[in-house]
Amino acid sequence: MAASIPSNFSFLNVHDEQLVRFGMLAERYFPDDPNTSLLKLRQFGEVLAQLVASRVGLFTSGEEPQFELLRRLQGRGIVPREAATLFHAIKNGGNEASHRGAGDHRTALATLRFAWQLGIWYHRTFQEKGFKSGPFIPPVAPADDNEALRAELARLNQALDAYRATHKQTAEELAATRARLEAAQQDQSFWEGMASEAEQAKAALEQRLSALQTAAVAKSSDVLDAMVASASRAAEGVDLDEADTREIIDRQLRDAGWEADSAELRYGKGARPEKGRNQAIAEWPTPQGPADYVLFVGLTPVGSIEAKRRNATSPLLRWPSSNRQTLCADVRP
Repeated sequence: MAASIPSNFSFLNVHDEQLVRFGMLAERYFPDDPNTSLLKLRQFGEVLAQLVASRVGLFTSGEEPQFELLRRLQGRGIVPREAATLFHAIKNGGNEASHRGAGDHRTALATLRFAWQLGIWYHRTFQEKGFKSGPFIPPVAPADDNEALRAELARLNQALDAYRATHKQTAEELAATRARLEAAQQDQSFWEGMASEAEQAKAALEQRLSALQTAAVAKSSDVLDAMVASASRAAEGVDLDEADTREIIDRQLRDAGWEADSAELRYGKGARPEKGRNQAIAEWPTPQGPADYVLFVGLTPVGSIEAKRRNATSPLLRWPSSNRQTLCADVRP
């Protein structure tokens, strides 16, 4: 069923159709229900982590908490820091959607792109190291989108159109793809069937994971070492644009106890230090030009962040002293 509809996640069908189902359902729910979109993406991340574990002989049970599984995979080197950042962003977005009913379109759109990049990393690690994904296909816009979301979707659509033109794909092909996608969005029975399939496939997934686990255990240590090396090389190709990078840094800062929202909490929109608040204010003016973020404890600036990245987000935190950190999560008020 899933293979007949264009999706950012279609290439993952060679690994497991459950991944494609969750990715497509997340795309489908995005316009009308970003909260459910985030929940489907959390399920996508959970299945992907379990598949990674089973491919290297580290799968134990589908009941293992995602945090613990990722910790083990990172400890063994199979999930590099770049991939782990995306896994945790997807997990945390889904947790907020589940526990607090949170989830706006901006968060859901960014998380869709995180999941897409993570799927590319997985495919390059275990299937095709030179895989070329093409551009991200923006989901259908919600009816009540705001100005910032309209601008972001327009930017993504422009990138898609430019890619099509560069690769000499005709306007008719692009129009046909969009028509199929829009028609599928209106086919309620199709999506109800896919959601039912995703639920019913859970038991079969456990069997597939166990089979992959058994095969991995039988492999030599050299083969498994090669997988670790492949995962590391694939992580170097994880590529997030500036908007996605800022979204990840915002989340890391919020997790560490800062108020952070680079789209709204920024100098140009009137954000200023305030007593009793720990804020990461974006685009703060300095003699060297605007700082990506300046951290304020009350009225006192305590550090700044350059939102530079090494493929995936790798922010560099600069401090008034010579001390430097490399992860937002290490910087607490």
